[in-house]
Amino acid sequence: MRKYPNLSSPYTIRNITFRNRIVTTPTGLTYPDEYSGAPDFKTVLFYEKKARGGAASVTYGETPVNNVDAVRRPNVDILRPDFSRMILPNKDWVKYTDAITRHGAIASIQLAHAGLFAEPIFNAGKGAVIGPVSFVKENGTPVKGMDEADMARIANDFAEAAFCAKNAGFQEVMVQCCHGWLLAQFLSPVWNTRTDEYGGPIENRAKFPLQVLKAVREKIGEDMVIEIRISGDEHQENGWPIEDVIKFSHMVEGIVDIIQISAGDYHNSEHYCFSDTLMPHFCNVPVARALKKAGVKTAISVVGAADDPEEMERLVKEGIVDFIAIGRGALADSDMPKKILLGKEDDIRPCVRCGECMDRIYNGFYSCTVNATTGQEAYLLNTPVAEEKKKVLVVGGGPGGMQAAITAYDRGHEVILVEKNSCLGGTLLFTDIDVHKKDLKKFKDYLIGQVLKRKITLRLNTIADTALLEELKPEAIIVAAGATPRVLKVDGCEHAYHATAAYYQPEKVGKKVVLIGGGLIGCEVALHLAELDKEVTILEISDKLARDANMFHRPTMFECMEKKKDKIHSILNASTTAIKKNGVVYNDASGNEQFVEADTMLYAVGSIADTAIVEELRAWDGWEYFRPIGDCTGASIIRKAVHGGYYAALDI
Repeated sequence: MRKYPNLSSPYTIRNITFRNRIVTTPTGLTYPDEYSGAPDFKTVLFYEKKARGGAASVTYGETPVNNVDAVRRPNVDILRPDFSRMILPNKDWVKYTDAITRHGAIASIQLAHAGLFAEPIFNAGKGAVIGPVSFVKENGTPVKGMDEADMARIANDFAEAAFCAKNAGFQEVMVQCCHGWLLAQFLSPVWNTRTDEYGGPIENRAKFPLQVLKAVREKIGEDMVIEIRISGDEHQENGWPIEDVIKFSHMVEGIVDIIQISAGDYHNSEHYCFSDTLMPHFCNVPVARALKKAGVKTAISVVGAADDPEEMERLVKEGIVDFIAIGRGALADSDMPKKILLGKEDDIRPCVRCGECMDRIYNGFYSCTVNATTGQEAYLLNTPVAEEKKKVLVVGGGPGGMQAAITAYDRGHEVILVEKNSCLGGTLLFTDIDVHKKDLKKFKDYLIGQVLKRKITLRLNTIADTALLEELKPEAIIVAAGATPRVLKVDGCEHAYHATAAYYQPEKVGKKVVLIGGGLIGCEVALHLAELDKEVTILEISDKLARDANMFHRPTMFECMEKKKDKIHSILNASTTAIKKNGVVYNDASGNEQFVEADTMLYAVGSIADTAIVEELRAWDGWEYFRPIGDCTGASIIRKAVHGGYYAALDI
């Protein structure tokens, strides 16, 4: 008998059968081919990997329904023909849909209009932006409140785009009604302040979205699935209440086949669109439960950090949801559905919900902290098994070293992993203690488990030095020796401990703490201490807390800190000058000397790369290949260590 029979069971809508109940969401990476407007080769490979990984459906990312006033960013895909440039993309989209359906998955595509958040510079019209009401945005862009002619035109745009999707081989379209895009702008009282028949109660605010959905259904017929995505909770003042969500869900019955529940608004509560590690798992299930309780007949799909197969199975079995939607989890491990259904949960590379994947869309190239291959599928097509088996020594049992050891072993090398401490984990060992780091602990435990599953020679309590190299005579050396905390150098520093004492030496931490350094580490330690009922004052030398946190994690962390405002206090522009036995002396923004009393002084002021061991090992002349990775090349984030470990092993 299958371990998860309900999660494994098929579900048929309009004669289209979903092979199981795990679907993937439209997560990023949409890069069009320059000439056709359809997805380019690397994008097709990125999505195909999800289909091959066992997902029941794979939804292509945000695709504008026109290029006149719907587009919010550059380099978007084109689904509808653009006769002005003789771009006829359908035949090229078939390459994408075939890549999904040949693996047994349903090909879906998200259709969207950015509404008042479109950018004229990216649209052919380059005219006024449209939205529910007229106003001028903060950047000076005028927004035109839509009239009925605009509504008819946009409804037709959605319908035509859906028809083009059908002709291109898609079996499902997802109409974007959430996260603050145009249809959500009409549904939400935050954006829709109209006083005519399209504003006011939900029955009025829903008229235009219903017009769109009816137009789509009429155009594509009865043999294609329509899914909508809604924000069950907008997490903003005056957002639509659950009563409106229920009413709207009843309104779309018979038109829409699946309602996928997400949360948040990209423009006021963006961090709720992608649940953070500080948020609960399965965070949108309460809305799904409310819809089912209210008798909504449409199939319900829910996204929001689904990570426990047993809980997924229970939700489907009890009829609370019909589908589990996986977003970033399928970036961390595209084989997640297959591994769940085969009962191989321990082999799932877990998403740590760090937000780096989304952040890097804006600040780099699309990637995943824990999976170095995500977004790089085209470049790794010819990744070979090692041509010649080598003896590989990996120094350091942190995340980078473990990833290097795993990858080198899987490529066919003999691997020896040495760690100076008595256990693997490195800098991630603190996750065993910090109550907010369960996702990261899960990743640490996954890496340890993967090392132990392989015939990797593991030597703990072992110092890597020249004598060890002479004993082992490795042909390749990967050094992941990490970094050491930078010591705070002020008068009285002997009275202070590094912030990690909060985890490893809790007996030294009293009830009233001063924490010098308000970077990401300092803020997260403060949150941990607040959970232990400690009172913490953060002294930060700059004018901003957590400068090194990404744009998605920072607001969630600040929200959590605000909830603990009786325990966490912060002082910015505070330059520490001395540490006393009973507190800290600092200069404030005006240069005036101040004193904050405490019984414990901690600091987190950066780290120093452990380069000495790198140079000692590099000096040994017996190696053919040598690569330092991770923090020993300069302290940074986990992504650097994991990616460095993977690619260092790939090059041997």
